[in-house]
Order: sequence, then C-alpha cells, then structure tokens
Amino acid sequence: RQHKDPPRRQSTSTNNTNNMTATSRIRVVTTTCLLLLACTGGVTSFTATSPVATVSRKNTRSSFRPTTCLAAGPLEVIDPSYNLALGSVALGAAFGLPGSPLKSKLSAFLGGIPLTLFGLFIAFQTTNLRFTFDDSNFSLVSSNLESIGENVVVGGENSWAYKSFVNYDFFPSRSFPILVYFKETQTPEEFWDVGPGEQANSPEALEKGAVPGQVHFFPAIANTADLAKAFEKHDCAKLE
Repeated sequence: RQHKDPPRRQSTSTNNTNNMTATSRIRVVTTTCLLLLACTGGVTSFTATSPVATVSRKNTRSSFRPTTCLAAGPLEVIDPSYNLALGSVALGAAFGLPGSPLKSKLSAFLGGIPLTLFGLFIAFQTTNLRFTFDDSNFSLVSSNLESIGENVVVGGENSWAYKSFVNYDFFPSRSFPILVYFKETQTPEEFWDVGPGEQANSPEALEKGAVPGQVHFFPAIANTADLAKAFEKHDCAKLE
C-alpha cells in the first residue's frame, strides 16, 4: 500500500511580527534617538500631572548653599513625573518581549538594554531633582531643595534669571515632551558654542531668527504643563 502524505496547509495569515512598516520603524528610531539625546546631550533632567506646589523659603534646610541665586520669597516647586522613565523602560522591554515586532537578537542588545538602563537612570534623576521658580530665577535643585552645585558642562550655579531667557520649548512637541529646552544669556559668552550651542548659534540659525545664547537640554522629568505655565507666568522670553 502506498500512503500519500496529506497536503500541506498553506498559511493565509501574514506574519506581522517580522514585517513592520517603514513608518513604524522610523517612529521607533526617532523616539529612541531623542531618549538617548536626553541622556547624553543635555545637562540634567524632568514631567508630571499634579499642580505646582508652593513652599516658603523658610522651610528649606539651613545648609542651603549661600552662593545660590534663589531669591527670598515663595518658591514654586514643579512636581516630578515618572512618565519618561516608565516609557523608556516599557520601550526597552518591548525589544525583548515574545511576539513584539521590535524583538530580535540584535535589537535586544542595541535597543532593549540601553533603553531599560536609561529608564532606570531617568527614574533616579526624577526622584532626586526638582525644578523651582522663585521671584527672579529658574533653578535646578535636589529633591530636598538644596543646591546641586555647579553645572557640570559650563560651570556656575544651576540657576538662571528670567530676564536672561531668550527662548524655551519642548521636544518633539509640547503635547509629547521628551526634552525640555531653553536658551539664556546669563552664562558667559565664551561657553555659548559648547555642544549643541555651536549649531544653535551658527550664522544660519541666526539668519532664521535665532537669538544668541547658552543652550540647555533636560530630559522631561517634571510636569511639563506646569513648567510651561511657570515660564509664561514669569515672562520668560520665547520665540514664536
């Protein structure tokens, strides 16, 4: 007797796991690049959802460094947000989850591990740093409202007078903030071309309407809605 093998069934489903569209890949790459830029291309860190908290300077610890630019009077403290940290960890995990369209042996190492570590780093920064607004200055301080020392890139206290602002913005957009950006003229001009400042202060940028100054990028680790309201409240300059 001859036994015939049963005909093989032809699959009619499409394997979506291995066939991401070009648009989806571009979005993932863009988001990943912005997240990595937040870790390596800026100065420090912040995003959240609750209202701005107001505290009195007399509640701050007496060991607050006298060299700080924080003025006397009410101090607005922007609430922290773990949105960026959680999003980074979730995106990193997506590179290794079974069935994920991002999963591969290569992506697990090139995307998954770095993004997960970055998310943990951002969570640490979110826990330990705060943005504050006083009568005359925008500052980056520790969670106990003490100075964090000099800026690691250009030196000087991490506190900037509102009158020194020439622009601020959120990237890639105000509704989906990953980076907080601002530009000021308080930092000595000799440092303005450090890092991204070289492009931001280039003749081409100035011809398009840019104003010279020191560029700062921070990961969005605070409530960016309240951050934007505080910038507006204190009349920080913004280019339209």
